Amino acid sequence: MFSFLTMIIIFTSVSFCSYYSQRNLLSRINSLLANSIKLREFSSNVDNIVISLEKFLIERSSDMLRSYYHYYQEVESGYTNLQVIEESVENYLLLKNIKTMTRLFLQEADSAVRFKRARDSAGYSRSFGEVLRYNTSIKWAVDRLITKQLEENSMQYLLITERINLIQKLGLLMIVMAIIFSILSTIWIGFRLTKPLKQLVEAADTISRGEFQLPPLPVSSNDEIAVVSQAFNEMAASIGKLISEIKNKSDLEKKLQEQEYQNLAMKNTLKEAELHALQAQINPHFLFNTLNAGVQLAIMEDADKTADFIDKISKLLRYSLRQINTSVTIREETNNLENYFFILKTRYGSERFDLLIEVDPEIADFQIPLLTIQPIVENALIHGVEQLEEGGEIKVRAYQNDESVIIDVSDNGLGMDSETVKRLQEGRKISGHTTGLGLWNVRERLRLFFGRENLLEVMSIPKQGTTVRLILPKENTAQEVPANENPCG
Repeated sequence: MFSFLTMIIIFTSVSFCSYYSQRNLLSRINSLLANSIKLREFSSNVDNIVISLEKFLIERSSDMLRSYYHYYQEVESGYTNLQVIEESVENYLLLKNIKTMTRLFLQEADSAVRFKRARDSAGYSRSFGEVLRYNTSIKWAVDRLITKQLEENSMQYLLITERINLIQKLGLLMIVMAIIFSILSTIWIGFRLTKPLKQLVEAADTISRGEFQLPPLPVSSNDEIAVVSQAFNEMAASIGKLISEIKNKSDLEKKLQEQEYQNLAMKNTLKEAELHALQAQINPHFLFNTLNAGVQLAIMEDADKTADFIDKISKLLRYSLRQINTSVTIREETNNLENYFFILKTRYGSERFDLLIEVDPEIADFQIPLLTIQPIVENALIHGVEQLEEGGEIKVRAYQNDESVIIDVSDNGLGMDSETVKRLQEGRKISGHTTGLGLWNVRERLRLFFGRENLLEVMSIPKQGTTVRLILPKENTAQEVPANENPCG
């Protein structure tokens, strides 16, 4: 790397110096030629003024007068911008004289035109004579300035040429020395690297065959190869130790996984036993038979309303005691709601509140977890419209958009304050009543069923009502709610 970088720096330096010198020389030559051309054009315009003025004075031609004014404007606008390339006292004096004589030249030329128009032959003859004299002086000064700049620039050209030749000779010498140095460095470094690298390759080949008991590599230098050799010795010593430790850990992890699997199986068995214990607290068959007997008795006594009431309770109880991890359609959920509200209206009277259900037929068979809507409706009843004497209304609306199925449960009750809404949005537990399934339980079961977060929103305005919105994805990654989910929330 050092040899390579040294050669690059030398080559770059020589090339840059040579390029800079040549560029400087070319720039000076271009500037001189441009300035000389500008001075020549200026001198030519001065001559054109003299020629046009002379013809105008002789012929009094309007074309010659227009030609005169054209060149007059060229000279008048250009002589103040004349410059010198080679900065010397004589050049500055020549340039100053040119500008002064040009100004006087233009004044005399303008006077000659005025005298000619005034038919003052003596006046324009005298002014034209001054014009000729200034013209001769200006041409001489311009030629002298161009000649001086060429002479001075020639000297600079020789100096820069000598410098370029010197740089090229010096660069050639440095290049030869750099090549010799690089060859010697390459031979020495190659020999120094080859031996320890060969030992390192042989040791690596030995380890690749699974032989980890080998003597450490000798480390006799203090360079990068020595660092690699030392690291290789440490690696070889550690590999054997690590292989033994990995084997022991593998055996231990296998035993732990087996034990964890057994523990998990025991936990699932325990949860399932707990669920069965909770469901067994009420014997469904006994309750159903008892309620059916009540229905038959009410019919025999011509108590049709009582029979209908008991039948609705039976259906509600049968629906509620289904496995909590099963899924149902929106149609089944809303049918269960109608049974539930029939019982409530019988209990509270039909004037206090009413239930409105609107379901898009296209999503009536959409699958949701069991007892998803009823806890929300019950919450709206208890915390919203139960305290109203009359006119309470709970509306359940299920509809869809391009990506989601949306279920809104709205009431016109007392509403909730911002703190209660915040608690519900944050997922804090606020239990229901009849089912024991609160909004928190509904939120969690929806999350497990659809595999997504933020499926439930709560919006409420005090004294105006509350809306609980479920936003369920159509692209359903639904999974069954785990069987060990406690139905009592």
